[in-house]
Amino acid sequence: MKPELFLGILLLILVSGCIYPQIEAGNPAEYELPGLTNTTIFYLTDSSLQVVENVINKTSVDFIIDGNAQTNFRNPVAVDYSGKTVSFNASMGPVFGKSYIEMNFSSPFSGWVAYTQAGGADFIYTITKNDTIWVVLPLNYTATSKFLGVIQPPPDNITQDASGREVIIWEKPDPEYGQITVKYQQKDAPTLLFYFFFSLFIFFIFVMGYYMWNINKLKKKRILMEKDVRK
Repeated sequence: MKPELFLGILLLILVSGCIYPQIEAGNPAEYELPGLTNTTIFYLTDSSLQVVENVINKTSVDFIIDGNAQTNFRNPVAVDYSGKTVSFNASMGPVFGKSYIEMNFSSPFSGWVAYTQAGGADFIYTITKNDTIWVVLPLNYTATSKFLGVIQPPPDNITQDASGREVIIWEKPDPEYGQITVKYQQKDAPTLLFYFFFSLFIFFIFVMGYYMWNINKLKKKRILMEKDVRK
C-alpha cells in the first residue's frame, strides 16, 4: 500500500465521527492573490498571518494545523488561475492533538487557496513538503539584523517586493531541516537599542558621579571631625 494512501485512510479513520461544523469561506479581497505556482507564501502582519498556497488539479486539499483550528484557520478562500472564486466545503476535526482541515471541491481545482492564522512575535513553520517557501515580513520590519534577527535554515535569497517589504525565500527546502524559524523586528530596533543602552550608560555615570561626590563629602567631614577631636 502506498504511504499516501495509508495516511489518507488513517486520517479518515481518525476524524470520522468527530468532524466539527463546516468552516465559513472568507473574502478573496482580503488576500494578495494570485500567488506563485509550486509556492507557499506567508504574509506576516502585526496581528495575523496569511497563507497563500498553490494547488494543482486536486479535488481536496488537507491541512494539519497546530492549535485551535478556529483561531489558526480562518476565512479560507479558493481562487482559480483565471481569478474566479471557487466554492468549496471545508470541515475540521482533531487528529493527534492537532486540527485536521479538509477543503473539498466539486471538480478538480487548480489555483490558490488562502487562509488566516493568528499572528505571533516569531514565525515558525514545520516543513512538510518540498515546495518553495516565501515569508513576507510586515513593512519596515527585518530579520537580517546582526543583533536581533534569526533565520534558520539559511535562506536561498532575501529580497524586497514592490511595497518595500522584506521577502525571505527558500527554494524547495528539504523536510529534513524540520522547521523554518524567522525572528524579526522593526528596522529601527537596533538604533533604539543603541539609544537605550547609551541612556543607561549616562545614567550609570551620573549615579557613580553622585556616589563619588558623597564619598568625598563624607571624607572631608571625617577629616574635620578628627581635627576637632585632636584640638
